[in-house]
Amino acid sequence: MSAHLDQAPVSVSQVNEHITMSLLKEGTPNDPSVIVLLEFAPGAQFGEDRHTVREIVHVLEGEFGDGTNVWPAGTLLCAEPGSVHHPQSAAGCTILVVYPDGEDA
Repeated sequence: MSAHLDQAPVSVSQVNEHITMSLLKEGTPNDPSVIVLLEFAPGAQFGEDRHTVREIVHVLEGEFGDGTNVWPAGTLLCAEPGSVHHPQSAAGCTILVVYPDGEDA
């Protein structure tokens, strides 16, 4: 799996008015992994996020909340299939998200 943060993203979209998603790597039949960069403005919330696939989150900047805990920059988190969290950031944050087996269907 290979993605470089200094390369232009495949696409940029708004998850909602306070969260921007940059798709860094799309899944392919030979490598289904997907990599995205999410930027949360201060006070941004995502709502319930229920997983059917594994998700790995690296907090690059700021503080990322999962609805239970607040995680500082440098934290690496893994959400297993069946897990639920509520992504949010009171202070704003940037996170790198990897779906090693592809995205939720």
